[in-house]
Amino acid sequence: MLALGIRVASAGLVFGLQVLLARLMPADGYGGFVTLWTWMLALGSFAALGFAESSVRFLPRYRLRGRELALGQFWRFGLMTVSAGSAMLALVAIIVAMAIGTESGPGLMVLLVALGLPFLAMEYYLEGVARSFGWFRLAAIPVYILRPVLIGSICLGLAAAGVELSLPLVGAVLIGSMAAVAGGLALIMVRRIGAMARRRAAPGRKQARLWLRASLPLLILSGLDDLVGYADVLVLSVLADAEAVGIYFAAARCLALAGFVAYAMTLVAGPRFALDRAGQSRAVLQDSILESTRLTFWATLMAVAAALVAGPLLLGAFGPEFAAGQPVMWILGAGMVLRALGGQAGEALIVLGRQREGLLVGLGVLAVTATLALVLVPLWGMTGAALASAVAMAGRTVALIVVMQRVEGLKVWSVGLPRLSAS
Repeated sequence: MLALGIRVASAGLVFGLQVLLARLMPADGYGGFVTLWTWMLALGSFAALGFAESSVRFLPRYRLRGRELALGQFWRFGLMTVSAGSAMLALVAIIVAMAIGTESGPGLMVLLVALGLPFLAMEYYLEGVARSFGWFRLAAIPVYILRPVLIGSICLGLAAAGVELSLPLVGAVLIGSMAAVAGGLALIMVRRIGAMARRRAAPGRKQARLWLRASLPLLILSGLDDLVGYADVLVLSVLADAEAVGIYFAAARCLALAGFVAYAMTLVAGPRFALDRAGQSRAVLQDSILESTRLTFWATLMAVAAALVAGPLLLGAFGPEFAAGQPVMWILGAGMVLRALGGQAGEALIVLGRQREGLLVGLGVLAVTATLALVLVPLWGMTGAALASAVAMAGRTVALIVVMQRVEGLKVWSVGLPRLSAS
């Protein structure tokens, strides 16, 4: 409930930020910002190299078993690996941008994504580490509360000073805000984890290889999950004009609360599953999985219903032309409810070391989303993109339920009312 409360507040702030930018920027400029932000989110988890996810697998176990040295070694090894890896990816992208030309168009977009990638990768990693320790406020408040406040305040101040909010300028504000949040978060976590793991020693090669073997497949798995989530917007940004992208994204933002429900459950489900597994209690693990499904489903259903009722008012806040996004909201809302029926099965696969199965599910869902979007967007535009996304979300749920039952013998489907007990 704490995690969900933070994300509810975040949903309001992010919604307000999007309305602010839609009002202050020209239509094509706002559409360009949406495209930039979507590409950053879709690629950011790749740059974290899977360590955001593997930290949820290893760190709770090390802490439970009193392995403070291993805990500190994983934390520092992940920090160095993510920093170096994301910096190298950014350098390659900058070279590509320079070759294309950075005055405008694709070259400018690639350059802005490249400059923001290291900071976003560090945010992903630090958030994953915070989740693994159950530091829900630290995992959510800097990224999802402080960052939109920074971006909105700076953009509002620039507009009040008479500065035109162009895509390069707003992109620079976004990157600077990410850098400030990532830096502050890193300083806090260095102090906290340093107090927990005072002994220092470089990890052995065997240990480092274990962490890399566990993390790198998750790079693809987590990256695919993000690509699936943003594939509709990415395809739409290629096949439609910037104004249509902006309307579609606004409709999706109006449903952000429902998406944050699943994220809030992920914050607590991953560490819970890891502790259940470390405790060698299969029955307790099964109960946790079913309870997380019930909580995810009912909270998502209520959030989607509330968003759809308020849809005309929410879309109207962006401007009169955004009313065209109402059908998109209904289709995406139905898809989110169907996705919620899969609960936290994806997180369970990671904790159980079933990266291969999760990867296959992610590849299949991405293929379905991209194929349907490429076919349906030219036919029906924004509606086609929404249909592609909703079908993919339903397919993901079915695939995860089947995979969990076959490879682990664990049930995922459960639509009964949650218990909400203290246990």
